[in-house]
Amino acid sequence: MYHFLHRWKEMKKYPLSLDLNKVLQVAESLENIVCRCFGPEGGHVLFIKSTGDLLITRDGRKILESLLLDHPVARIVVHSACNHASVTGDGVKSFVLLLCGVLRELQAAINKKDLILSGGTTRNQNQGHVLKRLSNLMMTFQTEILENIIVKQLSPHFETVFLKETNTLSSRTIQSVLDTYFSGRIGYNNRAFISRLVADYFHRCLPHNKSIADVVHTVITCFSELHTEVLGEPIENSKIISGIVLHRQFAVYCPSGGKIRAVIITEQFHQYLSASDVTFAVCSDAQLHLSQIFLRQRTEKLMKHLQNMEVRLILSTVKQPEIVLFYAKQNGISVVDCLPAEEIELVRIITGASSLSTAYGDIVSRQHLDTFLITCCQPVLLGSRKYVQLTFSRSLTLLPHSLVICGPVKGLTEQLVSAIHSAFKMLQQLFQPVVTNCVGLDTAKNQGCCKTRKRESVQEQNVTCSKYQKDSVCECNSHGISLNHSPESIKCGGHIGSRIINGDIVLQMNSPIDNTGSVLPGGGTFEMLLNFYLQSFAKQCQDAELALVCSVVGNALLNIPQNIYKAKKRNTCFLFKYAQFISALKNNEAIETSQLGLESASCKYQLVASVLHCISKLVAIDYIVGVKCIPPNTTNDESTDDV
Repeated sequence: MYHFLHRWKEMKKYPLSLDLNKVLQVAESLENIVCRCFGPEGGHVLFIKSTGDLLITRDGRKILESLLLDHPVARIVVHSACNHASVTGDGVKSFVLLLCGVLRELQAAINKKDLILSGGTTRNQNQGHVLKRLSNLMMTFQTEILENIIVKQLSPHFETVFLKETNTLSSRTIQSVLDTYFSGRIGYNNRAFISRLVADYFHRCLPHNKSIADVVHTVITCFSELHTEVLGEPIENSKIISGIVLHRQFAVYCPSGGKIRAVIITEQFHQYLSASDVTFAVCSDAQLHLSQIFLRQRTEKLMKHLQNMEVRLILSTVKQPEIVLFYAKQNGISVVDCLPAEEIELVRIITGASSLSTAYGDIVSRQHLDTFLITCCQPVLLGSRKYVQLTFSRSLTLLPHSLVICGPVKGLTEQLVSAIHSAFKMLQQLFQPVVTNCVGLDTAKNQGCCKTRKRESVQEQNVTCSKYQKDSVCECNSHGISLNHSPESIKCGGHIGSRIINGDIVLQMNSPIDNTGSVLPGGGTFEMLLNFYLQSFAKQCQDAELALVCSVVGNALLNIPQNIYKAKKRNTCFLFKYAQFISALKNNEAIETSQLGLESASCKYQLVASVLHCISKLVAIDYIVGVKCIPPNTTNDESTDDV
């Protein structure tokens, strides 16, 4: 078990001053934990809970959330890393590594007295003022430099998950992206199987008349209802079931062939003599008996009417009385009751149907009920429990399928569920533009990106590839690497992008904003590319402050590939790989990347942006003030973690 080394005792000395060195110490304590399980060949972390339970995991978010953290800085870092993971589905360990890399570079710059401000030097300035200025520079660097460099210089190196020939998704590319993702989340023995399972599930759920982003969003939102956990079985028994699995048993099951018409109800069919807030007065036993007969006949007529309307299945959110089940069986109608509201909502999303009112006059007077068709309704045995399986027509806007996730023990199964759920968050981010709010270089000329006092724009600085062409627009192959990853993927250097218009996948020329589905090889390729272009820009930038920030972030990015190659068991030297990579980049030579997998470019950019935002908050902190209780003006909506 790894204990957090910087666990605070009860602090009695307040306020406590906080400088960059102390922030770095806290961040490095987290880095020492996550770096051991980082990368495809990283190990697992063992936690022993106070109850004696064991937790073995290599999920970065699970590791950080399992730590007992008292230091406010550690809490800020973990909170920011988890917020990043909630968007991209992964990247917690990379977040900590990159954060520590930037903090170390900043500390080194301060020690060398390289960090200067406009109008003075470090010697006669307070470090707090320098760091606050640095906090603003981080945001300026992201919006005015980083985004433009990614759009103009890194995007030519991107591949796409869409095939050029058929305008469809490349199954091999999606598989490679998932392989790379699960290599950092799941043990070596099961990652290939789980990756193939998720890729197959993703392709099965895609119809031809709905956008990919909508389908992935539905899977993420309704993932709890779209998967079933089965304990006590090997992981290899996990499978995909067509349709959805309702996590209840049939109250009444009447087998029926062909298509089945179903209704959704949220109330009981059988009415009682009085409601909970109504008093029912009877004068005699005979009157009571007649009232009961009337209600029983009403229920019988309702079920008979449903049979005449060809309804063969009732999905109910409430438990139906025995008399309803009796007449349902007599009329050949299956009933599934006590369904969770979330599963009923999923059925509504899939079919577009609404709930049916159980009022007698409302049902009988209708010639057409709000029903929907299903192709199959049958019980299914998963593990030792019975459930209900519903399959739907392929003409719907969503082709629902259910994942059956098996595991020998509960803890491992829950980790698999979390990893698969996060994988779809990663896919959702994959189909987002890499940079959504970037101003093009032409626009940046008017707004200013990198100035010396007046801040000349990036275009005026002639930001180009390493040949420093006079033209400000970086050509695709000026420094492109032929990333020969797979035959199905579009080679690096092409401008072909893709988007979904009216439900159809359409390829078109890449624009600075529209680069959805962009991927690039893993193994630190993104970090080394961005490092090269940032260092090239820093050499040309006339603003010393932004040039320093570019150099700091560029050097810090190498902390990620360094840890990747450090964890490899085979003899692989990072410095040799890096020198080989940069040499090929300068000479426009091809590098074999088929063994590196593929990563989402959008997730990579989001990682850098999230770290910059976190650092901009950390370096602006001067003091930590301890309080024994929540201030009286703190509302319930405000987080107590910041207090």
